[in-house]
Amino acid sequence: MFSLKTLSALAAVSALALPAAAAAQDVTPLQIEGHAPTSIRISLAGKTPDGVKQEVRVASGTVCRNAAANRELAFYDVDWCRQVTQTRAMSRYARIVKYNATALAAGASITLAVR
Repeated sequence: MFSLKTLSALAAVSALALPAAAAAQDVTPLQIEGHAPTSIRISLAGKTPDGVKQEVRVASGTVCRNAAANRELAFYDVDWCRQVTQTRAMSRYARIVKYNATALAAGASITLAVR
C-alpha cells in the first residue's frame, strides 16, 4: 500500500498539474432575448376563399400583436398593421387565384409578415 507521504506527494503533484483553463477568465455578459414570430405562412391548398380570409384575419392579428410585444411596432399601431397586413395578403391571394390557379391546387402559400 501507499504510505501517507506518497499519497500527499501525489496529491501535491496533481494539484500543480491542473490545466490553465481552470483559472479564472474574463466573462463577457450574455444577453438572450426571446422574440415572438412576426411572420406566418398560410397554406392555401384545399381552402375556400372564406376559409383563407378567416385564416388571414387571425394570422394578421397575431403577427401584429407579436410585433408590438417585440417593440417593433407601437401598441397603438396594431389595428393599422392588422388592416394593412390583411389587405396585402388578400391581394396576393386574389393574384394567385386570377393568374396562377394551378399553383393554388399544387399547394401555394401566402406569407404574412410585419415589414
